[in-house]
Amino acid sequence: MDGPTTRIATPADSAAISNLLFEFNREALSPEDLGQRMEQAQDLETVFLGELGGGLAGLLVLRTVPTVACAQDWAEITEMYVQPAFRRKGVGKALIEAALAHARHRGCTEVHLLVDPQNTPAISFYQAVGFHRDAWEMLQEL
Repeated sequence: MDGPTTRIATPADSAAISNLLFEFNREALSPEDLGQRMEQAQDLETVFLGELGGGLAGLLVLRTVPTVACAQDWAEITEMYVQPAFRRKGVGKALIEAALAHARHRGCTEVHLLVDPQNTPAISFYQAVGFHRDAWEMLQEL
């Protein structure tokens, strides 16, 4: 079996993306609504799909964050999910590498992400691909 590959998704992939997001979050937009949102957010968010052995294995959503606080934009990984059957086979690493390359190409100087502090496998993975803890998040629901 060849190694994992990645590609940038299009709205035509919305059914597959919706299924992966539902599997990950237990909620997702319908494929139709998701396709519309992808078109609306295309300048700010990019969805990467990871494939292995001819099958869809996972996804990563990268948001580019323009800022007035400094000259360089930054990026944020808002969603990352690899199906359990494809974990520890290089899919996650390939998705991260594709996202980092895309962020660099867009002129971003940092990539941020949030991870549940109880999710030690995810924390270990992100540390292994070069991320480090930077700050604590705070939230106010509206």
